[in-house]
Amino acid sequence: MEYITVSELLEFRISGLPESERRLRDKAKRENWQGRKRQAKGGGTEYCVATLPEPIRQAIEKKQVFELTAQVRQQQEAELSGSLKTLPEPVKAKKSRANPKGLPTVHRPEDTQLSLNLDDPNEAVKHLNQQQKDCAEARCAIVQDVLSIGETLKFSQKQSVAYFLEQMREGVLPERIAQLIPIANARSNSKREVSARTLQSWITQYKTANATMNARLLALAPKATNLERSALEEPWLMRFAKIHRVPQKPKLAHSYQKFVKLWLADGLPENELPSVHAVRRAWEKLPPAFRERGRHTGQQYLSLLPYVKRDWHVLEPNQVWIIDGHSFKARVKHFEHGQPFVPEITFVVDGCTRKIVGFSIALAESSKAVADAIRVGLRHGGLPVLIYSDNGKGETGRNITGELTGICPRLNIEHRTGQAGRAQGRGIIEGLWDVTTIKLAKNYPSYHGKDMDKSAGHLMYRKTESWAKAERDGKLLTDEQRRYKAKMPTFNQFLADLLAVIDEYNHTPHSEHPKKDDGKHYTPTEYWDFRMAQVPIDERPKILSEEELQLLERSMEERTVQRGWIQFNNQHYFSMELANLNGEKVLIAYDWDKPQDIGVYHKDGRFICMAILNGNKRAAFDDVKSMAQTQREKRAKKQIVLKQNQIKRLEMDVKGGNVIENTPDFAQLVAPNAPANDVIIPTKVEILDVEVVETPPKRNKYAF
Repeated sequence: MEYITVSELLEFRISGLPESERRLRDKAKRENWQGRKRQAKGGGTEYCVATLPEPIRQAIEKKQVFELTAQVRQQQEAELSGSLKTLPEPVKAKKSRANPKGLPTVHRPEDTQLSLNLDDPNEAVKHLNQQQKDCAEARCAIVQDVLSIGETLKFSQKQSVAYFLEQMREGVLPERIAQLIPIANARSNSKREVSARTLQSWITQYKTANATMNARLLALAPKATNLERSALEEPWLMRFAKIHRVPQKPKLAHSYQKFVKLWLADGLPENELPSVHAVRRAWEKLPPAFRERGRHTGQQYLSLLPYVKRDWHVLEPNQVWIIDGHSFKARVKHFEHGQPFVPEITFVVDGCTRKIVGFSIALAESSKAVADAIRVGLRHGGLPVLIYSDNGKGETGRNITGELTGICPRLNIEHRTGQAGRAQGRGIIEGLWDVTTIKLAKNYPSYHGKDMDKSAGHLMYRKTESWAKAERDGKLLTDEQRRYKAKMPTFNQFLADLLAVIDEYNHTPHSEHPKKDDGKHYTPTEYWDFRMAQVPIDERPKILSEEELQLLERSMEERTVQRGWIQFNNQHYFSMELANLNGEKVLIAYDWDKPQDIGVYHKDGRFICMAILNGNKRAAFDDVKSMAQTQREKRAKKQIVLKQNQIKRLEMDVKGGNVIENTPDFAQLVAPNAPANDVIIPTKVEILDVEVVETPPKRNKYAF
């Protein structure tokens, strides 16, 4: 730029110059600025830049340099924009303390990205924290900007640094670079400027490092100033851990007392003995897995360690069953004698869909109870491929896994057990009890779970034992005993509630299942139907017939036949095939999900028949209903005739007029030979002679 006009000169806002065109022209005339007539449209005067005063000439030269530098930077930033990393938060640049009128501000697009890529960091970079990485990236970006100034303006390194610092003091740095200065300083105070010496050292470290970006990043990363010594490096740690990490779980203060005694007994320097506060601070900084090792064992310690999460959705429905038993957390009345007992509940859960497909109720954990649950699952779900359970005696009994008589070998079902003490491997069914049986047990006053109030639970236990003992001894219950007995649920009530809870669970959305179109998760039943519809028909689970299910191992009880009837669960079952077994002992097999019949067997196991609930129950008189209907019809007909006669009489009264005109014909009452209109009046009355005899009064024998 050789010549400049007054209006263009005002855009520089140079300190000391007038701010209006008129006053600036007057100043040019007074100081005899060399100029010429402007040839462009509008005319006027333009002045030679080389002859202008020194401050004005320097400001114009700086503007030319800024414009050229800005063009080069924009081109470089466009080329590097694909590999820049975004800062966590943009830092607002501090306003310069210098006069903003000293240098013109070059407006550039806002860019808060850095010039480093950490897609492939080495091991050293991995140990840098986020603050160190942000600081190193900011320093690298500033160094690259200084080097670009030297390449553009053909400045030396010293001149480029001086020029950058002058821009920083004047507050005309690009916004992207200005935001990086406080990050690059890594200072906790409010100082946000960089000295020439510091900037020179950054450039030297940047150039001496390898050409890789990670090497330059490591060279410019600040050193951590507040590194803490790891508690694992304390020399006394293992000695104290051996005392403190025991299953008795002593308090840290008690363990420290024992630690001090052993330390002094071993002759160790007393001045190296840590205080109890130092031990406590170091111990609290240790990982939980280290602190609790030895204090927790088995499942409790495993809950602190990482685990493998199994993907059950890759399976097909009914391929893998998970079986487990659970003692009900409340006492109910026994279905036969009414005494309180704790039922043992066994669930069969499908691993893919989380649906409860089978269950059983027993007096205690046993292989019979597991066999009952498997049989119910076979009836409703079909034949599985694998059964997964724990190592309990019920799941591993000969009735389940026996080579000849076990259910699994007979039906060609694979049976696998989890590792002892690792219940989290069966977390699907272990976490099921809280939302089913425990939830149900808390609805009963006889609940005795671990979270039950101790006083209330102990009171209920004592009162229950009181009425139960009185019944066993044949004593008459008191009012209080009858009241507490009424609080305990009957077995039929418990069975109905359990079936309702199972149905509620199977129809409640499960968070482990995917969502439907309406945004809700599939329920276990819905997901079963959805996944089963995708399985080809010939590959779906085989459903066993009732005849096949009868031959499987099942729970049996002994009963006495009474003229074709068998009593079970306060109900009666009948079959004509039991008529010849009157008074004999037989075995009955039952399923709680199928109460309409029971299987009857000889004591040696031979099948007799299926007894039907109320199978021979008939009405006392078959024709009572028909007889009652006939009587009702006769009474209705009589009432109809009576009402019709009343209606006719009322109609005659209305149509016939008054009562006199409708007087009955009394002539019909006269003798037939008499004239119709004559009244016969007798003319002579015949008088008969009657002899009157006086009878003396009868004397009273009691008269005197």
